[in-house]
Amino acid sequence: MTSVYGPLALLVVATAVFAAGLVWWRVHRRGGPPEPAGVDLEQVQGFVYVGSGACVVLGVAVLVLGLAGRDGPAEATAVLGLIAYLVYLLVAVLLVRRTARRAARRAA
Repeated sequence: MTSVYGPLALLVVATAVFAAGLVWWRVHRRGGPPEPAGVDLEQVQGFVYVGSGACVVLGVAVLVLGLAGRDGPAEATAVLGLIAYLVYLLVAVLLVRRTARRAARRAA
């Protein structure tokens, strides 16, 4: 039977690096369009960096589990970790937008 824990671990780490890089580029680029009213890109950056760090740790854990001969749990951990990261990012977006709306209402 073929093990897929290696590619899954790579996918977890690549997703984390891509998300962090994309947010870093968005925050640090010059001359771009103005950011949406009230949305704090530094806050979004913090959420993504924390989640990306956790994903990198998860990718290492998947590799360790797989190399220890526990292919099934390693693969399940990788898939569940990616789903959890997606849910984490969705909750972060909802919190940032809710905070931005409340701040806009208070300012008005």
